[in-house]
Amino acid sequence: MSSRTWIWRNISGAPGRHNDVIYTQPKLQPISRDLLIFFGGDVQDIQENMEKHSDSKKYVKWSLENTATILSKQFPGSHIFVVRPSRMTTMRNAVFSCFDNFVPGDKYGTPVFCPMHEALEHLRGLVLGCLEHLKTLKIGEDIDSQSIETTNLSLMGFSKGCAVLNQFLYEFHYYDNNSSDNSNNLISNFIKLIKNMWWLDGGHNGSKNTWITDRGILGSFAKLGVNVHIHVTPYQMQDKHRPWIQMEENSFNDTLRKMGVSVQRTLHFGDKERSLSSHFNVLTDIRSNVQ
Repeated sequence: MSSRTWIWRNISGAPGRHNDVIYTQPKLQPISRDLLIFFGGDVQDIQENMEKHSDSKKYVKWSLENTATILSKQFPGSHIFVVRPSRMTTMRNAVFSCFDNFVPGDKYGTPVFCPMHEALEHLRGLVLGCLEHLKTLKIGEDIDSQSIETTNLSLMGFSKGCAVLNQFLYEFHYYDNNSSDNSNNLISNFIKLIKNMWWLDGGHNGSKNTWITDRGILGSFAKLGVNVHIHVTPYQMQDKHRPWIQMEENSFNDTLRKMGVSVQRTLHFGDKERSLSSHFNVLTDIRSNVQ
């Protein structure tokens, strides 16, 4: 099956929140119930928008549509959903992705993590909205019966997009410790659908919490049995101006392993000089070392 890509505008999630979603159908038959939900990095936007900016157009290869296609090749059995940031801050020499609907931050989208931002509630709403769109495409015989309870979710963040995954960690901890919350059962059942989380070369403009190291938060996460995939490059790991990134990633990795979490860690392009090119190229190399 050849892949096709759709752009769905203003999908509703949590009350008052909307995101555009780029969708690519699975390449393989039969149509699966595996959903891969991706959050990208700075610069990455709809191709039409990227071509209008003097800096962004240099990276149009990594537009959200092209990234959806790249991920479809990496994960041919999965439905690919690329979540476009709700806000893009455009500067003269750069464009910053701001995932305000998932994690609070400053005007550049630098995250300020908090115990609760209804990020999981918003994600659940987006998934429900996307499943409704799927039913209209008629790409599989049983697609009309696709329901959220039967899906397997994989969440993936790249660069700035990893901040969204980090906010999810805070909210896993919140629900773990607030059983009286009225929405707990609904969200707890949704959380159980998450089978894999992928952190791809995480980074943002802040001076801490590129990777989460709080043992309490990680302890709540460890209870969920989610498979963790860490993919890094020298671009982030050897950044002399931000040495905390490597230290935090080491702590995140080591702490989860000691807690019994299944962690797969891959260093890509370790024999090459750090470069923005290798940073983006991790997107094409995710499955290179997967058996």
